[in-house]
Amino acid sequence: MRPWSPIETAFFSKLYQKYGNNWKLISEALRRTPKECHDKHLELNPGFRRPRNFPPRP
Repeated sequence: MRPWSPIETAFFSKLYQKYGNNWKLISEALRRTPKECHDKHLELNPGFRRPRNFPPRP
């Protein structure tokens, strides 16, 4: 896994604002894996957590 450049991080932020947590779409634009994009989101938003009463994924 290669480190994120400041330009990639800025582009990631713009893509996240546009597409939300569609990691597959964002990852294709950045040529990264969806997991890398999800992890970057958590790194940039350390307080982000699902609410306790959030329904489980199907």
